[in-house]
Amino acid sequence: MPVAPLRSTHQLFAALLLALCTLRCMAADTGIAASLHDQFGKADSLATHRGAVVVAIVVDVRRLSSIQRWGEALGGRYPQLHFLNIAQMPAGGPVDMARVTATLQKRVPANVPVLIDVERRWATAYGLDTAAPNLLVFDRAGNLVGQVRGRFSAGREASIMPVIEKLLVQ
Repeated sequence: MPVAPLRSTHQLFAALLLALCTLRCMAADTGIAASLHDQFGKADSLATHRGAVVVAIVVDVRRLSSIQRWGEALGGRYPQLHFLNIAQMPAGGPVDMARVTATLQKRVPANVPVLIDVERRWATAYGLDTAAPNLLVFDRAGNLVGQVRGRFSAGREASIMPVIEKLLVQ
């Protein structure tokens, strides 16, 4: 089937933008589809929580303490949310999984699983800078519908609450 030529620069730009968005979505879907293991060896993934509203908090493993306030605030306010705490391993440098696992088991409460992303799939798929927490909100079908970056603050919480509340009533 022949393809009609593009008539303008605007049409070319629109076609390129559509192609880039499609590729990014495909990368995100394949990059995060695989299960990750937490500090106790249990596997989990976004797909496991299909049908629920999910908040994924993605941060560099060295900045894990910065996610606690997000979990407390949103978990207390919206107990029906499902959370995925994801620790990205530092880019470059050797990674010692045994040491990271032992440190997480020692410093993080047993009821708070932290998925360890050695390959940085989440950061790569969503173009995240994990030096600060990235809060990603997914609808019941697993689509990314909102995000905010940074340590917890009342302003950041207020900016993401309408997105979460809208999803929870659907």
